[in-house]
Amino acid sequence: MDEIKRQVQRAQWRLNFNQFLTMVSWSLFASLLVGVIGLAIPKIWVLKLDTQIWQWSWIAGSAAVGLIVAGVWTYLARRSAIEAAIEVDRRFGLRERISSTLTLAPQELDSEVGRALVNDASRRVERIDIRDQFKVEPSWRLALPVLSALLVVGTTFLPNAALKQANAAAENPTESQKVVKAAAEKLKQKLRDTQKKAEELGLKDAELLKQIDREVDKLTEKNGLDRKDAMIKINDLAKEIQKKKEGLSGADEMKKALEKLKDVQKGPADKTAEALKNGDFGKAKEEIEKLAQDLKEGKLTPEKKEELAKQLEQMAEKLKGMAESHKEARENLAKEIEKKMQSGDPKEMAEASKLQEQLDKMDSQAAQMEQMNQRMSDKLAECAKCMKSGSKEGEKMALDELSELAENLDELQEQLDQLENLDEVMDQLASAKDAMRGKGSEGMEGEGEGEGEGKGKGDKSGRGLGEGQGEGERPEEETDKNFYDSRVAADPKKGESIRIGDAGGKNVAGVTREALKEEVTAGRAKEPDALNDVTLPREQRDHARQYFERFRTGE
Repeated sequence: MDEIKRQVQRAQWRLNFNQFLTMVSWSLFASLLVGVIGLAIPKIWVLKLDTQIWQWSWIAGSAAVGLIVAGVWTYLARRSAIEAAIEVDRRFGLRERISSTLTLAPQELDSEVGRALVNDASRRVERIDIRDQFKVEPSWRLALPVLSALLVVGTTFLPNAALKQANAAAENPTESQKVVKAAAEKLKQKLRDTQKKAEELGLKDAELLKQIDREVDKLTEKNGLDRKDAMIKINDLAKEIQKKKEGLSGADEMKKALEKLKDVQKGPADKTAEALKNGDFGKAKEEIEKLAQDLKEGKLTPEKKEELAKQLEQMAEKLKGMAESHKEARENLAKEIEKKMQSGDPKEMAEASKLQEQLDKMDSQAAQMEQMNQRMSDKLAECAKCMKSGSKEGEKMALDELSELAENLDELQEQLDQLENLDEVMDQLASAKDAMRGKGSEGMEGEGEGEGEGKGKGDKSGRGLGEGQGEGERPEEETDKNFYDSRVAADPKKGESIRIGDAGGKNVAGVTREALKEEVTAGRAKEPDALNDVTLPREQRDHARQYFERFRTGE
């Protein structure tokens, strides 16, 4: 019985393998034809991608898909052991001895007839060689994938669309591309200098500068760099920097607010107050540390300590007053906006819209500035309170407060340094944009004679910037570096759109006030007068009575 099963397994394996060869021939033929279509795409249309990656992706992908489909197809349509046994009986003329033996139940195999059938089948099976009738032979179908593979190879040798033009453009870049490339290289060098400076100062924005440097590297390494693409990329980088600056605006607003720190009485903290007034938080930190050191070493007399306490207390009060003034200014601006909106005058409402933008900007900066102001004023007030106690414990607590105040000032100075660094990067990006537009480069805007844009008067027509007759288009006018133009696909309507305020909820289509007024007026005209002399039916009277009783009881 074991020999029968072994021979049947051999036949089953050969049947399934031949079936796989047939299926893989058709599946590879079809999938490679699809691959030929994919490879032909860059031959017809110009694609901005790596040709090698595109080709190998289609070749490997189509071959893998063909093999996977053939494997799944073979597994689903595989021959069973009974089918293989029937095929062995048919090909070797065994008159269903093998298949009958495999279909016998266990109790039938134990019978005399079953044992006789098994012995007879075993003797027959021992004399045959499965390889004689179950040959693994290649068929003509195997030529199909070879044919499609030749098509794949031939397609890869075809030139890509517009390859000659692209190569010519790469070998002979236009003057515009040279200008853009030079501007990008110069920007790259400036950004690296700024990044090095940020790393030396230990600023937190060094990572952002590294990211920007990597993006500029991509610009400089790109072949055939287009001016439009380069300027769009620079605008995107500028937006990222502007977003970072908005997160640091609190320190700048704090610096502006401290300019009003005046009339502080004389004392040991004079230099600290002066540094705060000038917005030099680094200097203020040094002076605070000196005061803390003098206090720790006992260099301050009781009179100096008292003066220091009064100075710190006065500065704390002024800081709180500044915060209140800033809050009051925002509230007054909000009232002014509301008043202009209620006036109904289009000019007043337009002005209110501009003021609202100013208020929104103040509100966005208020949270950071008020937090910094509150933290600094609290430290100054607490330090003054500890100094007034006159005890050793109070002086120790005052030293702790001064130390924390110095840390706060150091944090503010770091934020100002980051802002200064980011402003420098913004200037560099703006200069790069100007250079890409051809401004500031040699031969572009000189003051000599000829065809340039100078103030002199040459023999030929210029570009319309000097005296005499010009020709062609005027150069692009220089704009503010903090503004970036963008195109919006809008559908403008007639009339002026004026912002009159904010409304909550969903935006739904409604009707105008005049339309509502007309409907109400028409409704009132159609309303009948109340009837006092008509008696209601009993059911309606009971219903009305129940309604008013429930209304009175509050049900």
